[in-house]
Amino acid sequence: MSILEKSSNLICKMPRTIILVFTVSLLQLSLYAQDSTTIAVKSDTLLEEIKDKYSILGKVAYGNGVIVGDAEVTLLDTNEKLILTTRTSRKFLKRFGGGKFRFDEVLPGEYIINVDLGTRIGISKRIRLKEKNLNLGTIYNIVEFPKYEIADYVDSTRMYRRRIPTEPIEPDSINVRHIIVELDGKANTVIVDSILRDSVFYTYSGELTRDSIPIENTYMIYNDYGILIHQSRSMKDRITEVQKRDGYIVFLSGDTLDFDNIFFERTLQSPEVATFHYDDTTGIPRYHSFFDIYKVNTGPSYVERSVERGFKTGYIFYGSIIGLQILQTKSFSPILKPYLPSFSINKQSGKGYFPMITSFSIITLGWIGYDWYMDRRSNYFTPKDEQTLFPKRMFV
Repeated sequence: MSILEKSSNLICKMPRTIILVFTVSLLQLSLYAQDSTTIAVKSDTLLEEIKDKYSILGKVAYGNGVIVGDAEVTLLDTNEKLILTTRTSRKFLKRFGGGKFRFDEVLPGEYIINVDLGTRIGISKRIRLKEKNLNLGTIYNIVEFPKYEIADYVDSTRMYRRRIPTEPIEPDSINVRHIIVELDGKANTVIVDSILRDSVFYTYSGELTRDSIPIENTYMIYNDYGILIHQSRSMKDRITEVQKRDGYIVFLSGDTLDFDNIFFERTLQSPEVATFHYDDTTGIPRYHSFFDIYKVNTGPSYVERSVERGFKTGYIFYGSIIGLQILQTKSFSPILKPYLPSFSINKQSGKGYFPMITSFSIITLGWIGYDWYMDRRSNYFTPKDEQTLFPKRMFV
């Protein structure tokens, strides 16, 4: 083949090559544009999804209104699948604020919020999140009262306690009677009509005579079934003083029992008292009916109360003296300096420090002696009968 023929064939093939290259380039450009459009659509969809997310916020509290801090809060879907988890804010100084929680970027729908309060009953709340932020306010761990269906049943839990012996013996055994115990131990078997802020109105059992007693003179009121109707402040204070101490119990039967620790059940219906004994290797407490206890005598640990009262008395005494001196001189340093310990050689300060410390000790010893003389360790609860009084008044 000559050179001219080769040149003509090359010229014929070049337009085809150019067309092929141009076609491939157009195809690549179209595919790139399609991919860019797809990415843009996906980005817009993702932005719309993020834009449609909202927040859930609220506060957690117990049924009595006490705010719960540092509690675990979980957000679940309707199939109880975990979505988010957080914790409530902590309280400031363990008293103020706290209890708040928040979930962000949540899609609209139905959810379940669970709160672990560390108790038997937590919080489980079903919510519906619409297209706006949801503020739940304060949620409580209140248990709804179960639906009650009337049916025939036999009450096997009713307890009928021994009545206080009366003279003469009451013939009526139908009506529920109440026992009013006064601060000196005097007991009356009556039928209580009403309890007001300052008085208790009642009818004598077996009679139609009505009477009343000031509420400040009553120690406690309970009925035949061992249910406390009223507890005086003096009784509550004595229970608080006896709680978690050692000592011994004197029962109405005359038996005694030594214990190393004691706890009073804080209930009004058939209250019980638990005693713990170190010599019992099982560590199982013994339970006693509150109404079977005549007297609780605390052990040496009661000195703690006398020491506390001695410190408070000395603190109030010297605090009042220093306060009056500050008001008179209108200055802090010259007044406080004599009562502060001195570490200097010349001993120009601290002249009142050692007398003050000695006074605290003397006042504390005085309270210990006074409590021992007044027999503050003895606490009486249930009288033996209507006529036998306590050896001393239970007023605190």
